[in-house]
Amino acid sequence: MPNKARKHGDEAVVEPARVIQERKEAGLHPSCSVPSGAILCYDTAFWQWLCASPGYVECDGWLEGAYLVPCNASWTLVLKVPGFGAPTAVMTLEELAAFGIKRFVNLGTAGGLQPKMSVGDIVICDRAIRDEGTSQHYLPVRKYALSCPELTEKLCRVFDKKGIRYSKGTSWTTDAPYRETVEELRQYSSDGVATVEMEIAALFAVGAYRGVSVSSVFVISDILSEEDWDQGYHSAEKLEGLKTIFEVALEMMAT
Repeated sequence: MPNKARKHGDEAVVEPARVIQERKEAGLHPSCSVPSGAILCYDTAFWQWLCASPGYVECDGWLEGAYLVPCNASWTLVLKVPGFGAPTAVMTLEELAAFGIKRFVNLGTAGGLQPKMSVGDIVICDRAIRDEGTSQHYLPVRKYALSCPELTEKLCRVFDKKGIRYSKGTSWTTDAPYRETVEELRQYSSDGVATVEMEIAALFAVGAYRGVSVSSVFVISDILSEEDWDQGYHSAEKLEGLKTIFEVALEMMAT
């Protein structure tokens, strides 16, 4: 939590736009025009598959290592966030927003909290419980951070059109994956919370603060219960789920 109450309207010492400008002055500005949207990824196996896909254009400058994917008359940027957790994801989003990108889809994996879930299931996140620190520095204290409703609805329409099974629900975002307690799990599961992960509440908060649109889709990578932990991080189901939601995200960006 911020040590200074009501800091959200205070001026920052360093704004991300200044970082982007200094990179430009240093000759690190990408040669591409500003993409129409960006897809944020995390999973290593998925990223290896994507890098081997034909037809994508690798970026240069400070976006080196990311890819541009054709999307109607424009391009969608696809990049792997360098790590996990809210602070790293937020720094990535801040810099891309300062570059001029206005629409974002977060594609991640998450732990399932509901007993009927299976590894590989797809969940669209429409709100997230703010049990992490980063979002508290962007928005006043409240329980939830919300996705962009327009982007979320567009994602749902593409899933429906393709006949792909998914659910929509709340995620629990935490900075402390090894301190997800049995009591918390029991409470959130009883409340109908669908997933647990480490980034999306903060990304939703930054979207609201910066005036950019952020939506998110998860693939279930493991199932948490009071009795057991069923993990499927290295499963074919998880990887195929990520490929599926990536194709949906690309189609949504084209609309």
